[in-house]
Amino acid sequence: MELERFAEIVDDMIVQHDYPGFEPRALRLGLPEDMLRMPAKTYATALGHKSVYVKLAALRWFQDHSGMAKTHLNAIAGLFDSDDEFVRMESVKTAERMNDVPKETQAKMSVLLKDESVEVRKATAKALGKLASKAKQKDPAILASLEEASHDVNPEVRMKVQKAIRLIKA
Repeated sequence: MELERFAEIVDDMIVQHDYPGFEPRALRLGLPEDMLRMPAKTYATALGHKSVYVKLAALRWFQDHSGMAKTHLNAIAGLFDSDDEFVRMESVKTAERMNDVPKETQAKMSVLLKDESVEVRKATAKALGKLASKAKQKDPAILASLEEASHDVNPEVRMKVQKAIRLIKA
């Protein structure tokens, strides 16, 4: 019941903000107060919703509640494979805000360093640099993935990758 209400509110807000040239996936919705107090389980369920906008609203809620996101890391990491580039990017940003992301999840994330979207590759490099630098034991596979990505065709991606490598090696 809460999920349907949440989806309806998200869809209504997207329609209300629509104008020519508007990219609704980029909109960070200011959800009503009662929606913000819904349980994390509702947002976790929303990650599997058919609507991209509902998934994005849930991911962004988890970004603001990273302590609760850890419990739902598998669902969040499952969105690394999404067909939508905004969902892939926001799922990476959500994982980045967590403190102790397992190596397996970081390895799955590192595949996105070869994503077709420049924005996804930039977000992934930044997230991996932050996560891997905090790790007690550095994962050589993550570093190898970043070093391979340091030859990306996009200069902004290369810059993010180089910064990530410096952060890990510091």
